[in-house]
Amino acid sequence: MGGRKLALREDSDKVVSEVLKLINQNQPLSKQGFEGINRKIMEFVSQNAGVSMDQVTQKMAAVIEALPKEYGSLDEKMKSWEALIAYLYLKYLKELGVL
Repeated sequence: MGGRKLALREDSDKVVSEVLKLINQNQPLSKQGFEGINRKIMEFVSQNAGVSMDQVTQKMAAVIEALPKEYGSLDEKMKSWEALIAYLYLKYLKELGVL
């Protein structure tokens, strides 16, 4: 089980690193910007979990619905671009039953 956790952590770190490249951290995130980031995360989920984009897309409503309650309830000190990206990535995996 430890190896799986390590692999998951490495995958998550890679996703965060790649998606961060798409973000201009000096500007507020627009709806269109969020949609682009979310789409990229969904592509990584599909690729890394070996599931179709259709399967990932079917989970999008549940992931977005949980976002304000779960990520939104974090203390402000814990919120960051890295945390948001990792949250979305892991939430999709959880909704797909991969975790």
